Order: sequence, then C-alpha cells, then structure tokens
Amino acid sequence: MKEKFTWRRRAGDRWEEVALSFFLVACFLLSFFKDLFPVLENGLQAAVFGAIFWLLRQVRALRITLQDSNAVEVFFATNEEFYSSARDAVRRAEREVRVTYFRETPPTRLASVESKEYFAEIIRFAQARGTVRRIIGVSNAEMAQWCADQVACVAENPGYNVRVIVTVAQAVEPMSACLIDDDAMYMAFSGPTAQQLGGIREDAPKLVHFHQNRFDQLWGDGVDLADFVRSAEFARIAGGSARAG
Repeated sequence: MKEKFTWRRRAGDRWEEVALSFFLVACFLLSFFKDLFPVLENGLQAAVFGAIFWLLRQVRALRITLQDSNAVEVFFATNEEFYSSARDAVRRAEREVRVTYFRETPPTRLASVESKEYFAEIIRFAQARGTVRRIIGVSNAEMAQWCADQVACVAENPGYNVRVIVTVAQAVEPMSACLIDDDAMYMAFSGPTAQQLGGIREDAPKLVHFHQNRFDQLWGDGVDLADFVRSAEFARIAGGSARAG
C-alpha cells in the first residue's frame, strides 16, 4: 500500500504569496531605515499588520485545503490488501454502506479469505447496524444467477437492498465501489483474471459526496432485485440453467 498526498494550488495563491513577500520586504527595509528617518515608524507598523494579514490568509487556506482533501489516498496492489482494508472500514461504518459490483464473475468465485470476509461483513452490517444498498451489474448468466441467489438474503434482511443494472447493451462505467457513510470511498479495478484485483481508498469528503450522487443516479436507473429475477430479461440472460432464489 502506498499513501500519497496531492497538493492543489488555488487560483489566488500566487498573488497572495507576492503580497506577503512585498510586505515582508517592506518590513525589513522600514525597520532598517526608521532610525535614520523616524517618520517611517508609522509605515513600519502598517507593513507589519499587512504581513500578518496575508500570512493568516495563507494559514487559513492551508487548513481548509487539508480539511477538504483529508490528505489520504491509499493504493492497494492486490485482492487481499484491498478487501482487508474495505472489510475493516465496513466494520467501523455507522449508518449506510453503498456498494456497486460490476465484474464478469460473482464474488463467490473469489478465493481469498479477505474477500469472503468483506462480503460477509456487508451482510452483517445490514443485519445489525445500518442500511446497505447494493447495485449489481449483470452481463452474463453467471452474474444473473448470483442475483437469483441474493433474493432470499434480501427477503430475510430489511436493511439489505439490491438493485440490478443490465450492462449487456448499455454503457455503464464498470466501476466496483464501496461508499462508507460520508467519509470514505473504495474503488476496485479488475485485473486480467477473476482473482486479480487492485484498488484505491479516498478519504476526501468532496469526492465521496460526488460519487454518492452518482451512486444515487445509478440506483434510480436500476431494477429491484426481485422484479429482475422474475423478468423475461433475467430468463434471457440466465438461459436454461437459471434457478430462481
């Protein structure tokens, strides 16, 4: 895992730095010559106040930038690293977990212990502490069957809600994500095989809020899980091997 902090300069940073430099130079020159020219004493006081003003503006801007970005960006190179961190984050969640799953193979095919624990933790959270909303992208018979297998779990757990988006004939960003409360976001990137996966965690409130809005848009476009499993589209995608949950 690698943490990276990215500093983003505001449009007015350069001019504020110029103004601060100007007042600091003025303070130096006025303090040097005020003994020779006492009339410069008032100018020195004004220059000191000006320098303090611009310095405080930059300190305030730095504090706001750090609060907005939260200075955390963590990269995960393996399936195990990603799911281990996401599992622990779900365990700390308080209100709502939003998840999307857009892959060609269902999570039941994942072999790592960490991945199995992560998906189990999602259900435990819905059972005990909060609300889970999951969007499943369906592009083949195997994913359609996993949807059918989820029906009983949804019926037994009122806090677990699932909608389906069929991705066979429409363009939806193939992004598997986990949004935890209003604080953190995990994004997974599929590798060349079903077992290979990497990802990223962002603790940036503005970015998390943006993806929450995008999630809600996809949620509105999705079909309720039970309705999907009963539909002709499910039968067409799943084929003769389908068994309703």
